[in-house]
Amino acid sequence: MSNSIGNLKNSGLQGNNFPWQLKMLIGQECICDQLKLANDILQDIDDNTDQVEPLLVQILTAIQNGTDYEAALVVDSTGATWLEVRIWNGTTFDPPVYFLAGSNTPGTPVAPITYVNPNSYLAQIVSYTSNLVSIESLTSSINTLVTNINTNLSPVLRTPRIATVVNTTGSTPAGAFSFSIANVGSASGLVDGEVLPAGVTINYDGGTLNNTLDAIFFDATGTTFVVTWII
Repeated sequence: MSNSIGNLKNSGLQGNNFPWQLKMLIGQECICDQLKLANDILQDIDDNTDQVEPLLVQILTAIQNGTDYEAALVVDSTGATWLEVRIWNGTTFDPPVYFLAGSNTPGTPVAPITYVNPNSYLAQIVSYTSNLVSIESLTSSINTLVTNINTNLSPVLRTPRIATVVNTTGSTPAGAFSFSIANVGSASGLVDGEVLPAGVTINYDGGTLNNTLDAIFFDATGTTFVVTWII
């Protein structure tokens, strides 16, 4: 950094360089503050990676030398999952180093350890995915069934009908939800070939879930029927 001598000529501040020097000093102070902050951040990173730095250096050296290293997942006897790392030193593998999931501090798994087979886990994932597809398909079918049930159980406005049949034949309409035939005359009549005595009423109901009825033939010759139905 060069030194600067303030120019004190001050006739209307002409030739006075103190404002410029002050701005330069403020800028230099800001740069120093930012450099100190960056240094603190780098120091924190360095402190947090002290445990793993030797292993990283080994891996980097192995890569630069064209040698090999291995990484595998293992599960110890307590069920904890560890990352096992081994470095090839040119002749053999160095003793493995173990790290717990999410940790950069070497540790020691509780023996015995079991190596995780990635192929088995991939097969399990495929199986689980297939099961999820089956469950999704089943769920879709159940949702459709529930929707149909809700539709069938939901209240619906129906239309009642009534007709007086005198001395003639006829039939109830097909598709009715219920109907009744009352013989209000003085003589017997026929319903579906069976005798309906005077003063007797018969009722038919399709039941629940919107069941409907087929048509039924009647003969009111010589008498009077009152036929009611709901559509």
